[in-house]
This record gives sequence, structure tokens and C-alpha cells, in this order.
Amino acid sequence: MKTTEVSKDLIGRRCECIFTGMMVTGVIEDTEENEYSVNVKVRFDHPHQWGDDFYTEDWAWGRKMDEFGTLHHLRLLEDKPDFQTMIVVFGEPISQIDRSVFKDADTWGDCSLQGWVNSYESVRFVAINDHTAVITGEYNFEQVKVWLEKHVPVKSLKIS
Repeated sequence: MKTTEVSKDLIGRRCECIFTGMMVTGVIEDTEENEYSVNVKVRFDHPHQWGDDFYTEDWAWGRKMDEFGTLHHLRLLEDKPDFQTMIVVFGEPISQIDRSVFKDADTWGDCSLQGWVNSYESVRFVAINDHTAVITGEYNFEQVKVWLEKHVPVKSLKIS
């Protein structure tokens, strides 16, 4: 990235930058500019060790006069949502699934499909109609999909 491309609009954007000779990913938290240089503060996705110390953030910097510095290694990454979406059309009404599959709440730890899906951390279930639901999640998503396909009559399942 060039020093002339840095602005406060970059805050919150995902990027990769160089740290101790490695390309690492993170999120831009701040920018600073003075007469001689431009700096971009990056919070790393994971702490990185250098010697005995762990680093969670660093500044990529570039000298305005000749673009010297670590800033020229900084690249913006495509903004992708942090969650996935699954649209499920069930082979029978959701209320019927609740009565049949979840008749014994002790087996699944809940008495409804919605309650069971929502019990997974970061996963949420929203019924659209009596046969269709939208399920969103950041992680644990694959486990919910596998369970649904194994234990519930699914007519169609689309992930985006």
C-alpha cells in the first residue's frame, strides 16, 4: 500500500501485513500521519511470538518521501462475512419435528428444533414458515448441518 492510499476509512478493514519477516493477517485499528510518514495500526488475528514476547498488534509504516518502510507490504483482504447462512426446507412441518424428534427433551437437551440449534454457540435458527428455516452461524455450522441431515427429514439444504 502506498502512503497516499492511507485514510481513516481503512479502520475496520481486514488486511495482511509483514511482521518479523512473516505475512500475518489482522484488522486495521488506527492510522496516523505526520509530516514525514504514514502509519497503520494492525491488530493481529492471533498473537505472534518474537523472542520471549508475544505481540497482538504492530504498526505498518511508510516514509512519504520514498515509500520506504513496512507499509508497502500491507494488502487489504476481501471483506467476507464472519458467518454462513443455511436455508433448510424440511420434509415435514417444524412443529411435527418438535413433537417427534424432540419428544424426549432429555435426549437432545431441548424440546424443540429451534431451541436445540440455538443452543450451539454462534448458531441461530429462524423459522420462515412451517417447513422452512434460516440458520446462521460463525462456527459449529458444519456440525449442525451433519446433525440435521442425519436426524431430521430435510427436503433441501442450501448454504451460502
